[in-house]
Amino acid sequence: MPRSGGSSKRRSSARSEEEQGKAVKSATSKATKSTVPVGKSGKASQAVTQRRRSPKSEAMSPEEVGRLVEEVSREVIEGLGLSGLFEVGDVRDMVESVVQSMVDEGRRLSKESILKILSNRREEVYKYLAARVLRDNRDLTVEVAEFIVFRAPDIAGRIAPQLYPLVKSNPVAVDSLRHLWELYGKPTPLKCPICGFKALTPDLNCIVCGGAPSEEEVKKVNNFEEELKHAIRGWRRELVEEALLAGYVYYDGEVKPPSMAKPGGLGALITLNSREKMLLREHLARLAAGQAPASR
Repeated sequence: MPRSGGSSKRRSSARSEEEQGKAVKSATSKATKSTVPVGKSGKASQAVTQRRRSPKSEAMSPEEVGRLVEEVSREVIEGLGLSGLFEVGDVRDMVESVVQSMVDEGRRLSKESILKILSNRREEVYKYLAARVLRDNRDLTVEVAEFIVFRAPDIAGRIAPQLYPLVKSNPVAVDSLRHLWELYGKPTPLKCPICGFKALTPDLNCIVCGGAPSEEEVKKVNNFEEELKHAIRGWRRELVEEALLAGYVYYDGEVKPPSMAKPGGLGALITLNSREKMLLREHLARLAAGQAPASR
């Protein structure tokens, strides 16, 4: 039957919150795996004394390496314009990992060489910082949310429901997030008329903005009437009669008669209004008169 009542909305809301939590965990896990491994404190410093491949590296004491890591970490945050968003400690593990790799390869350690490597891998730095914020369960600010949208797109797409409330006053960020949701998130067939995301559940609650639009609003933004006209041209007479008798159709981006509803699918059962029922009756009349094109 068409749209369920309040209990369904509450269940959908609970599912949405659970899905958001899973999305954050998944995004964090994937991003952490794809970036430079997180090092342990002092690991790079210890490595310099343990590995004696390079005369230049050998000349540096653990204390000097530690100061170098701190200095580079500070310059990375400042150089990438991230002051106020992140702390020096947020990137230190990544800097230590780069130092560790250089020591393993017997390369000369210098601030300039480390900064060059990190500059060339800045996209990894951005993704690493976004993943770290989520991993640490920090409260997101508007600025950090916008940073994730613009600098860590795949993460942003997966956690769009968490980011949307923070960036919704920024049209550019919302447009980007909407696109990223469709690329990396879990879009549904039907667009929400409130936020414009393809995020409506079968009971017409929005996963992203939490809204509960009316059927008429959903129909309008998804061009339902035109979709209905297009669909019935390919229906057999029996299917048109079935939809007319039931008073509703299954809509998953394509209008289908009730018997073609997909169990457990993401489509919604949409009630037909008087105008839409009239379209079906007119089509039946054309079929009876032999004026409509042959249906499948």
